[in-house]
Amino acid sequence: MAANPICAAECPAVVVVIPVFNERATLVDVVQEVVAVLARLDVSSHVWVLNDASTDWSAELEQAVETCGPVSVVNRSVNEGKGAVLNWAFGNIEARHMVVIDADGEYRPAEIPDVLAPLLAGEADWVMGVRYGFGRPRPDQYLATFLVNRLLSGWFNLLARHTTADLLTGLYGFRMECVRGLTLYERRFAYTPELIWKVLRSTRPRWREVPVSYRFRSYAQGKTIRWWETFTILAATLRYSMPWARRS
Repeated sequence: MAANPICAAECPAVVVVIPVFNERATLVDVVQEVVAVLARLDVSSHVWVLNDASTDWSAELEQAVETCGPVSVVNRSVNEGKGAVLNWAFGNIEARHMVVIDADGEYRPAEIPDVLAPLLAGEADWVMGVRYGFGRPRPDQYLATFLVNRLLSGWFNLLARHTTADLLTGLYGFRMECVRGLTLYERRFAYTPELIWKVLRSTRPRWREVPVSYRFRSYAQGKTIRWWETFTILAATLRYSMPWARRS
């Protein structure tokens, strides 16, 4: 863990946060790609790898990650889920813009500049990298997964009177002001509707979506989301739509 996480990257223009839980097979490649992409941007940047008590973690893996470039590793002692990991990031990392990308290799770090472009140009406050729409055929993934993703995004859009093509994307970016003082209570995949509800209500961000590609990963290859998460996400979307829902 960095000795002083708030100042480790000296408040760069861009930080990329990579939450990790048991992604040994893909993590180093993802970090290397992220570092290479950021090196080509004309902005100060830093990478944060947030290990959520992975059972496949090792000192060798941590060393391999840290030697990729300007990277800080935070090791959490208890697995608490992505919501808790993002809470740490929101409260401890200083930067002007943050990008979150999954560590499983399903999203291409090469497309991070597409997510950042509207932010750095001052045209948007929140940018989603979406797998669907923009005249493209559906990505290679389980049909059931595709249908569930469309259902969950549609349910959110209906309740929020909002439009997002891909609520559960694993690649998105935002101005850090959008998450100042924000606390997530959901720990697994239901953190997503909670996060988006709270951001829409508290900051009313200028919203942008950009197309990104998707590299399908099967359950045999380590995909972790399960069928029952559909119901927790649907329930969280409804719960945080209520006027009395926690706003921060």
